[in-house]
This record gives sequence, C-alpha cells and structure tokens, in this order.
Amino acid sequence: MVPELRGARLREIAERVRDACDADLPAKLRQLPPTKARALLKGFPGIGDPGADRILLFGGIAALAAVPSNCPEVLIRIRVGTPNANYNTNYRDAQHLMQHELTEDFAVRTRAFLLVQQHGQQLCKRTNPKCGICPLQKSCAFYAGETGRATP
Repeated sequence: MVPELRGARLREIAERVRDACDADLPAKLRQLPPTKARALLKGFPGIGDPGADRILLFGGIAALAAVPSNCPEVLIRIRVGTPNANYNTNYRDAQHLMQHELTEDFAVRTRAFLLVQQHGQQLCKRTNPKCGICPLQKSCAFYAGETGRATP
C-alpha cells in the first residue's frame, strides 16, 4: 500500500464524481440504462465487470445477474461440469446462467449472489472443492463427471 498513490486515486475518484455526476453518483447511475451505468462505474480505478455488477445490484440500481468475483466457477461446476481456464469466460458463463435461471428481482438476485459466494468460500473452492460433503452433489455436473455418476 502506497499512501500517496491511494490518496491520488481517491482524489481522482472524487473529481470524477463531482465533474461527471454532479457530485451524486447514485442519482447519475439511476438515470442511465444499466449498460451505461456499468460502463461509468468501470471507468473508476479498480472497478471491473464484477465490481460494477455488484454495485448496481446491491445499490438497488439494476437487478443484474452479479456473480461473486472470487468464485465464478461455482455455477459452472454445478450446471455444466468443468470450468473454463479463463476467468472472464467463467464470469460471463456464470452470469448467463443466473440471467436465464433467475427472475429479474433484486431480492432473488441478491440472495443468489450471497448463496453462491458462501458456497464458493466454504465448499466449492477453486483449487480444492469439497465435493464429498457438498449437499448439492446429487445435482452437480462437476461431481458427476469426477465420480462417473449421472446427475438426475
């Protein structure tokens, strides 16, 4: 952590909010279509697709299919099987699954985000998934592929 660099970034963010958003970022985001609001957020330092999607969802601005950035492979494992080696591909594919399998409702999508995040942190870990104790193993494509068992 370099305090001078961190201070410069915070100053840059504050100036952008002041200049581009009339000092009211939430109001500006609500005025824009979700794709433009997402693009605006991605213009800030350190904000990528996952961060922008999460801000829009949890800020009550757009009911996007946000996927936890630390475990995009969880939904891919459950629904498809083996995740892709590319993070961006996993994120897009997981987002696509959520988009098409969940209603466009803030409460539903927020809960789904939190459940996937918790599952990824506790059981479906990136490098060492705990399939043997997972309550979803009977319907998990990854587990079926690893064990040779068919999913219902």
